[in-house]
Amino acid sequence: MSAFAVLFDRSSEPDPQVFNAMMGRLRHRGPDGCDTASTANVTMGHFHFWTTPEEIGEHQPLSVNSWPFKIVLDGRIDNRQELLDRLSMPLDAGRILSDAALILHAYARWGGDCFKYLVGEYALALFDEQLGELLVTRDALGDRTVFYSVHGTRVAVASEPWAVAAADGLPVQMNDVAVAHYFALRASPNGQTMFKHVYELSPATILVINAGGEYSRQYWQADPTVRSSGKSDVDYAEEFLSLLEQSVRCRLRSPLPVGVMMSGGLDSTSVAAMAAGMIAPETLTTLSYVFDELKDCDERIYIDAVKERWSIRSIQILCDDAWPYREWEKWTPNPNDPAANPYYSLHDRVYEHARAEGIGVLLTGSFGDHLYNAASEWLADLVFEGRWLDACRQLNIQIRSKGFSRTLRAVYIRDVARRVVRKFSGLQNSHPASFSPAWLTDHTKELLSSKDDLADPVLERYDILLGSLTAYSCSHEFFNLSHSGLEIRSPYRDRRLIEYVITLPAYQLYSRGRHKHILRNAMKDILPESVRNRTQPTSMIPLFVRGLEREKDSLQLRALDPDAVWRKYIKADWLLTHWNTGLEPDQDGPEAMVFWMCSAFEAWQKSIFSSN
Repeated sequence: MSAFAVLFDRSSEPDPQVFNAMMGRLRHRGPDGCDTASTANVTMGHFHFWTTPEEIGEHQPLSVNSWPFKIVLDGRIDNRQELLDRLSMPLDAGRILSDAALILHAYARWGGDCFKYLVGEYALALFDEQLGELLVTRDALGDRTVFYSVHGTRVAVASEPWAVAAADGLPVQMNDVAVAHYFALRASPNGQTMFKHVYELSPATILVINAGGEYSRQYWQADPTVRSSGKSDVDYAEEFLSLLEQSVRCRLRSPLPVGVMMSGGLDSTSVAAMAAGMIAPETLTTLSYVFDELKDCDERIYIDAVKERWSIRSIQILCDDAWPYREWEKWTPNPNDPAANPYYSLHDRVYEHARAEGIGVLLTGSFGDHLYNAASEWLADLVFEGRWLDACRQLNIQIRSKGFSRTLRAVYIRDVARRVVRKFSGLQNSHPASFSPAWLTDHTKELLSSKDDLADPVLERYDILLGSLTAYSCSHEFFNLSHSGLEIRSPYRDRRLIEYVITLPAYQLYSRGRHKHILRNAMKDILPESVRNRTQPTSMIPLFVRGLEREKDSLQLRALDPDAVWRKYIKADWLLTHWNTGLEPDQDGPEAMVFWMCSAFEAWQKSIFSSN
C-alpha cells in the first residue's frame, strides 16, 4: 500500500517541520520512492508503491492537462472500463492512464460528484486550486484509510493516525473513549481513534476543507430494504458467479506476480480456482499453512484437492510452531493501535514465503464469511415469499438434525414471529439493551456510546458488511503488509458484489442447514465436490491454546502486573479466573480474545506513551 500526507493551513504556508514529521512516520509505506509538492496553502506528499501496471513510474502528487488540481491516491480503481465509457474516452487512453489520472479526468467532468462513480479500494486527497478546496475521501466500503485532525487554522490529513498525531507538535494523548470501545469489541463513535483529536474519515464520505472551515457529506449508501425475490437457485448462482468472477479478474491487474493465500475453506479455494482458470496457461501459485501435529487445524485434504483439479503450484508452509505470542517482543510495533491479529506469526510466515517467490500481490478469501450472515432470516424469507413447501422441507431438516424442542427455540422461528407482529400490528422493532460484555469495568461501560444493537437481522447483516468494524478489520493488516512489501486484495470486498448480496433473500445464503448456499451452487463444476460440500469449519483455537501454553510464563507476568493499564478497562478477577481455568480447543468466540487484547494493548501503550 502507498500512503500520503497533506497539510492545509488557512492563514499561512504550511509549516515544513510539521509536514516532515508527518511524512517521517509513513516511510515504511513507500518502497518505490517519495515525492512532495506545495501549492498555495497546501503541502502534499506521497510514498509510492506501484501495484498496477498503469502507475509504474508515476510520481504523485499528480496533475494532468494543466488543470488546477492535484491528487495523492492510495489504492486502485476496479471499474476502469465503466468509468472510461462514462467519460467517452477511447480504449487506448484507458491503457495509458493511471488510476489517479483517471480520477482527475472524472473530477474535471463531474467535480465532487465523481466519487459516486468510482468502484475500488482507495483513499485520496485532491486539492482544487481554483476553488481553494481540499477534498479528502475514501472508498464506499472503507477498505483504505484516511485520518485527519484540526488545530486552529491547520488541518492535517494522512493515511495513518500516528502520522496525523505528529501534526499537533505536543505529546500524544490516549483517547479513553476509543480504548473502551476497543475492549468492548465495538467501533469507536464519530471516527475517534486511539489518539485524542485524531479522527478517521467514515467510508463513502467526502471531507471538504476550505478557507471557511470544513464539512463532510456522504456520497454513497446502499439501501438495505431492497430485496430480490422469485428467481431460481440457478439464476441467483449465475448472477453471483458473474460478479465474483469480475471481482477476481480486476484484482489480478498487477505488474507484480499474483498469488493466492489459500486455506481449505470455500471462500479462498473459490478465489484460487477462478484465478487459476483466468491466468491459464500460466500456473497459479497458492500459499497455505499446514500442520503436522495440530491435526484439527490442518486442511491439506482440501488444499490438495483444489491443487489437483486446477494444476496449481501449491506452497504448503508448516506452521505448528507459528503460535500466537511467539517471540512477540521481536515484532515490529504498530504505533497506530494495538495488534489486532493474534495469528501474526502465522501470516508473517506466509508473507515471507510470498516475497521469496517474487509475489507482490496476494488474493485472499478474507471476509467471505461476512456475506452469508443470514442464519436467522431464511425461514421468514421463505414464508413471506409464499414458498411454503420449501419452508416445510427445510424446517423438517432442522428438526431431524437438532430436535423439535431446540428447533422451536431457534432464532429463525423468533424472526418469523417478529415479522408477523410487525406486518399485522404496524409496530416497529423495539431495540434490546446494548450488549455489555461481562469482562468490562464500570469505567469502560460509562465510556461506551449509547447506540443500541440493531434489532432487525436485515440491518445487522447490512452493518456486518458495511460497518466501521469490518472496515477496520480490512485495513488493520496494512502496517504489517507494508513491512513485507506486499499488497493484499480481497475479492469478497467488492462493492458490486456486496450490493448484490444485500438484496438476496436469506435462504440463498443459508439453506438446508448449511451456510454459503449460493456460493456452493455457483462453484458447481469449479470446485472439487469434497470442497464444495464440506460443512465442518476448521478452527485455529488449538494453535491459539498452544500459544497460551508455550508462552505462559511471560504472559503471566503481564496478567499479574498490578500496574497494568488494562486493569482500568477489564475486570482483573474475570481475566484471571479465565486465565486459570484455561481455554478448551472447542471454545471459539469473543471471550477467547480478551487476554490477547489486554496483552496487545499493554505492549502498544508502553511503546507509544512511555516515550512521551
